[in-house]
Amino acid sequence: MAKVVSSNIDSQPVSKSSPVWHIIAVGAILGLLYYVLTLYLSRFVGLASVAGDIATIIVATVGIIVMLNLGMARPLLVAVASAISLWGLSKLTDGLGWFEAMVWSVLIYSLAYFLFSWLTRYKKIIPVLIAVVAIVIIVRLTITP
Repeated sequence: MAKVVSSNIDSQPVSKSSPVWHIIAVGAILGLLYYVLTLYLSRFVGLASVAGDIATIIVATVGIIVMLNLGMARPLLVAVASAISLWGLSKLTDGLGWFEAMVWSVLIYSLAYFLFSWLTRYKKIIPVLIAVVAIVIIVRLTITP
């Protein structure tokens, strides 16, 4: 007869744990993709802020696909939280030189994907959602002029 075993530990990972460097590498590649797409789209749109917003949507979509392929936990939540937090990044990097803007985009995307993938790895969804929403609100209040 089967025995039911329950665990009272609420910090169990949802899926296999991805190595930290995988998560940071995904964020860095997406940050580079964001920078390149923003430069490319700004030639057609004319405004860097609109091009950055379009690039954010494209990068979030690519991020979901990549994280699904790597088996990361809750890729939709990670990508949406990162996109909302980094919305308007092109306005913040507008006056910087090209290399500095690229480095900041890569660094900030790496940190955002690492933070939200670390937060979303636990089984219980309610505490995860509360933490993610709280951090997104804090980030938006901090970087919005």
